Amino acid sequence: MSNRLSCKMFGHPEIRLNDEAILFSFSKIDALLYYLIVTKSASRDEVAGLLWPDKSDQNAKKNLRNAIYQANKILGVEIISSPNKALLVLNGSVDLDIDVDNFMKQTQENLFLYKDEFLKGFFLKDCEGFEIWVVKMRSFYEKKFLQECLRKIEQDIENGNLEDVEKNIYQLIHIDEFDESNYQLLMKFYQTNQRDGKVVETYYNLSNTLKTELGITPNKQTKKIYEDSLDHLNNHNNQGKQRFSSLFYGRFDELKQIETQLNSFKNNQSFLSMVISGEAGIGKSALANVVLDNIQNEVTVVETQCYQVEEKYSFRPWKKIIDKLSMIIKENQQINLEIWEEAISKIFPNIEAHLAGAKLVERESSVNLNVLSDVLIDTINRISEKSKLLIFIEDIQWMDSSSLELLTNVMMNVSENVIFLMTSRKVNRVELDFFLNNLIQCSLLKMIKLNPFTYQETNEFILKKLDNDQVTDHLVENVYKHTEGNLFFLIEYVSLLQSNANLNTMTVKMKDALKNRFLYLTEGEQEVVNIVSYFYDYALLDDLVEILGMDSLIIVNMIENLVKKNILKELDINGEMGTTFTHIKLREFIYMNQSIGKKRIIHKKIAHYLESKIHLNGVDNLLYDNISYHYKKGKDDLKALKYKLLYLEKYLGFYHELFPIDIETQGTFKEELTFSQEKVFKQFDKIQNSLDLLKVQYQGNEVFEQLTRQFLYLEGRYLIKYGEYKKGVQDIEQVITRSKELKDNGYLLAGYKQMIYYYIQIDEPEKMIGYIELALDLSIKENNHQSIGVLLRLKGLYQIMCGNNLIAEKLLRESINTFMLTDEIAKKYAVNIAAAYNYLGEIRFNENNYSEAYEMFIKSIELCEEKNTLSSLSVFYTNAGAACFAQGNLEKAKDLLLKSRAIYEELRTFWKRPRLDAYMALIYLQEKDYEQVKYYLDKGKEFAERMGNNRDIGIVEFGKSVVSKELVAQGESLSDWQNWLSRDSESYAIDALSHLNQYQDAYEINFLKDIL
Repeated sequence: MSNRLSCKMFGHPEIRLNDEAILFSFSKIDALLYYLIVTKSASRDEVAGLLWPDKSDQNAKKNLRNAIYQANKILGVEIISSPNKALLVLNGSVDLDIDVDNFMKQTQENLFLYKDEFLKGFFLKDCEGFEIWVVKMRSFYEKKFLQECLRKIEQDIENGNLEDVEKNIYQLIHIDEFDESNYQLLMKFYQTNQRDGKVVETYYNLSNTLKTELGITPNKQTKKIYEDSLDHLNNHNNQGKQRFSSLFYGRFDELKQIETQLNSFKNNQSFLSMVISGEAGIGKSALANVVLDNIQNEVTVVETQCYQVEEKYSFRPWKKIIDKLSMIIKENQQINLEIWEEAISKIFPNIEAHLAGAKLVERESSVNLNVLSDVLIDTINRISEKSKLLIFIEDIQWMDSSSLELLTNVMMNVSENVIFLMTSRKVNRVELDFFLNNLIQCSLLKMIKLNPFTYQETNEFILKKLDNDQVTDHLVENVYKHTEGNLFFLIEYVSLLQSNANLNTMTVKMKDALKNRFLYLTEGEQEVVNIVSYFYDYALLDDLVEILGMDSLIIVNMIENLVKKNILKELDINGEMGTTFTHIKLREFIYMNQSIGKKRIIHKKIAHYLESKIHLNGVDNLLYDNISYHYKKGKDDLKALKYKLLYLEKYLGFYHELFPIDIETQGTFKEELTFSQEKVFKQFDKIQNSLDLLKVQYQGNEVFEQLTRQFLYLEGRYLIKYGEYKKGVQDIEQVITRSKELKDNGYLLAGYKQMIYYYIQIDEPEKMIGYIELALDLSIKENNHQSIGVLLRLKGLYQIMCGNNLIAEKLLRESINTFMLTDEIAKKYAVNIAAAYNYLGEIRFNENNYSEAYEMFIKSIELCEEKNTLSSLSVFYTNAGAACFAQGNLEKAKDLLLKSRAIYEELRTFWKRPRLDAYMALIYLQEKDYEQVKYYLDKGKEFAERMGNNRDIGIVEFGKSVVSKELVAQGESLSDWQNWLSRDSESYAIDALSHLNQYQDAYEINFLKDIL
């Protein structure tokens, strides 16, 4: 009988002779055989160089001869032969069974041979050539397997030969456990064959692998397959028995946690009972019912519900459990029904009457509870021997103390054939906390917390219910605002959308659900929630004390009770105690159920009280907006408009005035820079509409006329700031005209100043000086020292624009001295002092004294940084950056300019922005970052066109001229720059010189003259 040699090379390699494993004395003999088994033949030089690369040719061939000898000797057959001195071949006459050969001959029939990668775990030290060959062959065989395995899977599915499909897909997964396409293939296979439970199981396994190993979640395609199977599971079997019939979406992590415990429970492995917790309407019951729908055919479900109204009645939730157990006993006859009923009746002589009783049961001793516990434990354990039990209890937060104690005893002593699933809402209850903590510490219970849907999850939920073309960002934002991600409200609002109803409608289901939340409040608690509902954000404790006229301690106690009932939540508002509703719909429900007359009275009362807080130090400017809100709700339209305008004036004066005055009175803004330009314009539109509506009733009224001037001034100033000159100037001219007619010198002076700023922006000093003189005359007449100080600075700027630097510096010094009379005044008007130093810096800059200019700009920055006047800082940082650039300190220049850019991006302002962009382009030009150069050239052009200022246009052309010249000097082709540089450097230089101011732009002009 001839010897039979088998060689396994997929997975850990193994050579067997007549089914007996062969071990060689050193691994290079194995390597020699593996190489020849695959290649069938090779030259001696090739193999020697492959296995002994560090040896001389002579020694390598000597080692090779020894390896051949050892292999043939140990195997007892000349497995390696040499037909000539140069060639080695595998002996074809030997009976060989080689897995790689069999695999290659009939791949699809022998897919099972590919156990793992080629020569897994086999390694030769210091044999790089051999390792390269192994890696190459591994890749070849793996690719071959993947192609043929996938082809066979597709053919088998098409032909209905499903026996090996699952096994083959698992082989694909084994090769690359992170390749989701293989999991998707398996899940689709399960789905096609109505095995949706396996789809869910596969999804959980994949999720766990990806999260543990890579920290990621499955992709959208995988999730879609999973969700389709969930939908199918939700709709399977007969619809009449189905617990959950609505759309179930999301909750993948929570569902996975529950399914993991249930799978362990079903497979007799270690598991934990579970409590699904979360706020009312969050989806606890929906999640539980989806789970129960999926498992109810595999286990026996016993369930009960706890009710708030029965919270004081002992053992009431156990009635349904005992009834269900009785029914099971009757059906299965595992226990004598009469003995069971007798045992229960001994504990409760009349169980029906007892459990239905209207009074709290007072236990004479602990005997009844202990006996009942023993009976229930024994009964449950016996029943679960035949069919595993799942006991489902809804709303355990309302379970009475005796029932909780009984439940604790049962859960700690039942067999491993019983699992408990419960739902609970957040309530502050000592007995419930003790129950949960006790079982968690005993490793019997797991808490699964449901959070509201995120904005993205809300969006996806809506898309599942509505057509894509119906769903807009605005709609999703509106729904999310109303629902805050709460599933109950989300379902109701989607129903409203499907019926084209108004989203401000509150459905009957919503009203009923919300009404139940307030059924058990005391009279005092009801008063508190009524008043809190008048505040759209939060109510401070001091506000409630003043409005309710109650002692603060009494109110605090009532708030604590309402927090325990999860109706209100406490807030820390800058160290003060505040409170608000846990959900927006609770507030809406309470507010809507109060009379119109009461609402008006209370809102006015709140507004009057808030007015009294205005003059307190450190007042938050949002207070003005709150007062406006309450007066509007109280139907006092003029006062509502007054405080809305005051709010806007404080806000826009601080964030959008270049050099704001009187910083100490600006207060703070919680919204800070989130008040975008779009929102400002919307506010202006609303106020204009309000004025139009009030005009009929209040035209000629002094307050109304003053509010109109105030609005025109605010709108005009803002529009001019952003380059909307036509409408802005019209507004300011109306302010001037109306102020003259009504002898309102305050707004007349403000109007003059705004016209000065307008002419500064469009670079027309000859028109600017007229308004400066008018404003100065009026300020002197009014003895307004603050205004005189500002106007001296502006007159100094006018002199700079005209080239009279000596006169300008004198005026600027006078302006500074006006604000430096006392430390208090200096602190108050620090930004105006900084503005004067900035202009002094500009004088030094244009005198080529760059270091002193830089010092002036830095002084301006230091004065403004602690005031956080961003609009001013953006200009100062730009000027300081330009001074550094002129000195050749590009690194410092870039740092300062980037600080300026960050402020411009936040404020979305344009004043002096083209100067920043021009210098940023020049810095990136030096760094040869041409994409950034193009970006800043684009931005400079955009903002210069928007502002319509000659100097802005000139500075952009200056930048283009310098960039063009430098690119040519660097040997760059300008063909790629046609969209940015369509003309030559000299042409841009000439254009720049025609727009720049000879007195204010001396540095740039001299730079350009060198180019020409």
